[in-house]
Amino acid sequence: MPVRANQLDQVGDKKRVLRFWQTAGIGAANHRLEYMQFGGDHLRPLVFLTSIEYPMSPPWGFCIDAANSGFGVYSIRRPGFGASAPVAGIDQQAAIIEAFFDEAGLENIVLVSVGSANPVGARLALKSRRVTFNVFANCVFNRDVMGEFRPAWFGRLLSQTTESRAGARISLGAIRQAGRQFGSQWFYQTCFQKSPGDVAYVKTYPREMAEAWDIASAITAETWQQELQPSLKGDPFLRDGLFSSVPAMAISGFETTDSWKRGFESEAARLGVPVSYLTSGDILVPYQSGTELLTLLKAKVAA
Repeated sequence: MPVRANQLDQVGDKKRVLRFWQTAGIGAANHRLEYMQFGGDHLRPLVFLTSIEYPMSPPWGFCIDAANSGFGVYSIRRPGFGASAPVAGIDQQAAIIEAFFDEAGLENIVLVSVGSANPVGARLALKSRRVTFNVFANCVFNRDVMGEFRPAWFGRLLSQTTESRAGARISLGAIRQAGRQFGSQWFYQTCFQKSPGDVAYVKTYPREMAEAWDIASAITAETWQQELQPSLKGDPFLRDGLFSSVPAMAISGFETTDSWKRGFESEAARLGVPVSYLTSGDILVPYQSGTELLTLLKAKVAA
């Protein structure tokens, strides 16, 4: 097999033109991890760690463009999502994903951590020898973002999640009820309303958004709390200058609020990671502005 071939692949050549989700058994415990791979085996791995906001792969068109730019796209549904078995914490998540990289034999990985996946991505950026460039997308890092959520009731539900396990169960139950009653399109357009690009993406990809809702709403209250705790309460792993010697960039969208930009830039400077803005999108910025992301990556790394 080619040097860059995924040793865990069960799909074969079909993945050159189609997006298939597979489940790998990792380690001696055969821990289940669900992932999607698109593109030829010779391509440099461009790995997306998906988030609670959108536990899906990039669009098919992005995957085609990425392949033409020398990248094979992977999306990983982290522990607790879809067919991926849950674990007890962030460090265990990072260890499972690193074991996946090892057992798959992936090298020279460009890692894109999206939204709530950023705490896991931060650990892999420092600890994984197989990851050689990092993108932190829609990252909170350590700052107070509770005032950024729209509508206000959504922010209050998220805040309740971090207060107690009972609060997590109540808030997750309320969100499930809203989605069941009004549908995934209403839910995502309502909760992503501060970005016209995010709303446009939701409308353009209704089938993907419906699947995203099915995956995200099926998680346990434990996973729900684990996802939000480090972003809303702070992550002690994020020390000053942490990424100063790490090949990385942090991205956000021009459409986001001025207060988000100020906090984002301040934290990025503290951690030592350069900042880039893409034109369209906020929560979904790496997907909505995928062409710009590929242009940035081609300028930063040679696939």
